[in-house]
Amino acid sequence: MSIGISFVLTLVIFSYLLADNFLYRMAVSVFVGLAAAFTTIVTVESVILPAFLRIADIGISQDFRIFYFTVFIIAVSLTVMLLLRPIPQLRWITNIGIGYLIAVGSAAALAGAITGTLIPLTFDVANVDTTNTVTIINSVVIIIGVITSLLYFQYMTGRNIDGDPQRTPIIRLLAGIGEGFIVVTLGALYAAAILTSLTVLTGQLSSLFAG
Repeated sequence: MSIGISFVLTLVIFSYLLADNFLYRMAVSVFVGLAAAFTTIVTVESVILPAFLRIADIGISQDFRIFYFTVFIIAVSLTVMLLLRPIPQLRWITNIGIGYLIAVGSAAALAGAITGTLIPLTFDVANVDTTNTVTIINSVVIIIGVITSLLYFQYMTGRNIDGDPQRTPIIRLLAGIGEGFIVVTLGALYAAAILTSLTVLTGQLSSLFAG
């Protein structure tokens, strides 16, 4: 029964390739609803209840209890801010919460990019085997791709005679190279997504006919 339902939902999702339709939107709504319910359950069982138990734990010191209580109050406050968005008069409060989340997310993403990508990449390039031509070429391509891709997203420009913002020819050239790297990367990711979808469909067909 479950295999048949999953197979039907898979076909309904793939029907979007033909056109947007009611069955596809219904399947997406089911998925979003299940994901929201699962997230709520995990949040309550793994975050809210442990926080209550941690605050009420008499075995921890007063300082730790105050710390956990403060963190819990901040989390509840942010949640309330986001829930106030449907009220137009209080939407500015929601914007404060969204701004805080964006700032924290951006800081975490930047720190992760620097410590998880740029710094390891720098060390790998510094320790490259200079006797292996293929390794040297790969390292050069990686360096060019990283630098030009970052330059593609920099918006510091000069101004031409008419006063309109305009990049310098060198920056335009490097940004164009970076755009090429980005296009190739997105194409590879899209191809991987399609391949994954076909793999899932093949698995569903195999499970259905094998059952």
